[in-house]
Amino acid sequence: MKTQSEQWNQSVDLREFDEDFARAESRPPSAEGMYSDVPDGVYDTQVEDVVLGRTSSTGNPMIVWKLRIQGPQCQGRTLSKSRVITPKTIAFVKEDLERLEIQLDRLSDLNHRLDEMIDKTIRVFKKTNQERRWVDVFFLRARKGPESEGTVESAWSTGTNDDLPF
Repeated sequence: MKTQSEQWNQSVDLREFDEDFARAESRPPSAEGMYSDVPDGVYDTQVEDVVLGRTSSTGNPMIVWKLRIQGPQCQGRTLSKSRVITPKTIAFVKEDLERLEIQLDRLSDLNHRLDEMIDKTIRVFKKTNQERRWVDVFFLRARKGPESEGTVESAWSTGTNDDLPF
């Protein structure tokens, strides 16, 4: 019996697919627009998944959030936010968790509280640095619903009653 690594290291004969491959048509470039990067900007999102893992390069612990955009622009698309946990980033980790309304006495309790973040709504800002080729997603604040955004009346409580458009 072959081990799993021996099975993966075998050469694979793909000749049976040659004719199908020759007939296959690739997608036109216009169809790729749906899969392009989400443009930079502010989005209302919902936490779909949270994973506590380690970075592949340094082995540092990190939190990865999968965020589903609620719309209207890019509705249904996803963003990922990663936060590596080091002594230098601990304040940012705490801020991220507090913006998701997760209050911890000890960071070691996080493992047991990951599920509490699922389905939370959060406004985010996506920023791309073209020169350095990195993307970051920043949590702006928890969204509790339209009533938390204020009303037109409270926004215009200046004492004026006119209908001027400016």
